[in-house]
Amino acid sequence: DASDYADATSHTLAHLAELFAHLAPYRAEPLWPAIELAAWAHDAVYATTLPDYADNEPRSAQWLVQVTNAHCTASWLHAHASHVSVASDLVLATQSHRLPETFAADPTLQRAGQLFLDADLAILAAAPDRLREYDRAIAREWAQDPDAPSTSFRIGRKQALEHLREQVPLFRSAEFAPLEPRAQRNLDTLIDFYA
Repeated sequence: DASDYADATSHTLAHLAELFAHLAPYRAEPLWPAIELAAWAHDAVYATTLPDYADNEPRSAQWLVQVTNAHCTASWLHAHASHVSVASDLVLATQSHRLPETFAADPTLQRAGQLFLDADLAILAAAPDRLREYDRAIAREWAQDPDAPSTSFRIGRKQALEHLREQVPLFRSAEFAPLEPRAQRNLDTLIDFYA
């Protein structure tokens, strides 16, 4: 059943539900359609084998464009072309969790991007049990025993977590900034686990 699958993985329905819960207060944002499209598409492609893993974000952004082109009306595409473009950029930004430099010149773009990326990382500020469940799901996605992952997985996971830990501040929006201390503590705990 889908809920069992969502509970067993970190990048599927459970993550989407949490992401949309974090974003719910911002549905009136001017670029909400772009944020919503990015949320739906950002993990559409989630390969867990190398080298395909490096292309998850570009392939997810490409998927978004292909799906909207294939399934949306010409009038919808015309009305939402800028939203699809911004959403595609947001999906690509999840690779580094940094916004494109072009966003800096437009406060509306920057705000939409910050809210989206912050909501995507909000799991890092979860309560310890939920965080551990999320991290164990990542190990399972990579076909690892969460209690005894391989050395190569431990090294890769630790590097990914350290990359996030080096991003200070991790949360760029005022709304998500209060999550920073707990997220940084949680990252330290996870890094210690993989050391």
